[in-house]
Amino acid sequence: MPRADVLPPFKTEIAEVLSPTNPLGIKAGGEGGTTAAPAVMVSAILDALAELGVRDITMPATPYTVWTAIRKAKAQ
Repeated sequence: MPRADVLPPFKTEIAEVLSPTNPLGIKAGGEGGTTAAPAVMVSAILDALAELGVRDITMPATPYTVWTAIRKAKAQ
């Protein structure tokens, strides 16, 4: 696992570019944390169904999609 003491030195700076679509120039920034949520949920579903041999589920992972995957796995 990389740690701070093995990273090369680097310099950061803030480059402000105001949003042209917002009267205050504000840009949204809170959505970044939700990007991984669908992949995490599908991984959890696949972990739960691993004993049945389910290796893939297409998005969206609706109850019907999960049920269908279970039925196909049990039929094999």
